[in-house]
Parts: sequence; structure tokens; C-alpha cells
Amino acid sequence: MRLCLITLFYFFFSSVNSQSLNQERYSGGMLILQPGYNFVSNVHQDISNMNYGIGGILRFYFSGYFTTGIYGGSNRTSYTTTGSENSYFNLGYGGIFAGFSRKTGNFRYVISAFAGGGKIKNLHIESQTEGSLTEAYFYQYPVMVFSPVLSMDYALTRKLSVTSQFVCLIAELEGERMMYNPLFQIGILFNR
Repeated sequence: MRLCLITLFYFFFSSVNSQSLNQERYSGGMLILQPGYNFVSNVHQDISNMNYGIGGILRFYFSGYFTTGIYGGSNRTSYTTTGSENSYFNLGYGGIFAGFSRKTGNFRYVISAFAGGGKIKNLHIESQTEGSLTEAYFYQYPVMVFSPVLSMDYALTRKLSVTSQFVCLIAELEGERMMYNPLFQIGILFNR
């Protein structure tokens, strides 16, 4: 534990000179590629499958090592039931985050925590005949979403960066069920 704290302290506060005086004030853009894996359940079955999404992020940098901003997106998980291959579980979410940021050369590293609101839409199809649904259930309800956010940006130019980040969206659903959705996100950020 002590080694982790020392490493974290060194990572963020060791070299004040590496943060240029002409530092970025903010960056924002699209997270265009978001593969992940969703672990969730509804009242009918457990759902574990790949999902894909799209989203966006806006980060503000201040005091050399801190960041805050807004972040959100939408992810869809398609899954198979006993009577259909067309069921889906969709999460739309958005909120705020705060954390630490460190820029070294062309790289920026960010560790932050996200909290925000979201909405679940779940179409569970028990049976269907060709294009007609014979037994289906649609669930829609609000949730609170939390996640750690680990990011690494690479500056292609002074104004343009590519970013990759890892998040694990966590939400408590109805009936004390939990959703865990680890995602790897890749995007383009515009810097100012």
C-alpha cells in the first residue's frame, strides 16, 4: 500500500517543470469506438455479452494537476433469449467527473471518478414469429451510474489529440441487481 501511495505521489507531483506554462486549458471531443462487455440481469435471465457505444467528454485542467468536466454516452448490448435473437439492453448516461491529470511531453495521463444519471431501456423478447413479437417485455427506468476513468492522451499536434481510456460503468438496478460494464474507449480530442 505504501509503495502504491509513493508511486502515485511521484507520478503526479514529481516534476513541476514538465508542466509547461503554456498548458492546455481544456480538451473535448468524441469517444467514437467503445467496445466493452456487459454483466447485468433482468427478471428473466442473466445477460453477459459484448456491447458497443459512442460518447463524448469535455475536460477542464486547472492548478497544474487537476481536472474536472462532463462525460457521457450510450451503450447497447444485444443478447439472445430462448425465443429470439433480437433482445437488447441499452444504457444512456451522463454526468460529471473530477480527478488528477499529468502532462509529460506529448502524453497526458488522467485518473478520475465519474458520477451521473442514466436511463436503462431493456427490450426482452421471449418469443417471436418472424417479424411479429408474441411475448415481449420492455423495461425503462432511471439509474445512477458511477465509474473510475483511466485515460491516456497522445498529442498529434498542439490542438489535436487521440485518447484511449478504460472505464467500468457501475449501476444499481431495480431489485438490488447490479450492472458492471467495463469499456475500452478510443476517441479524438480538440485541445485549447
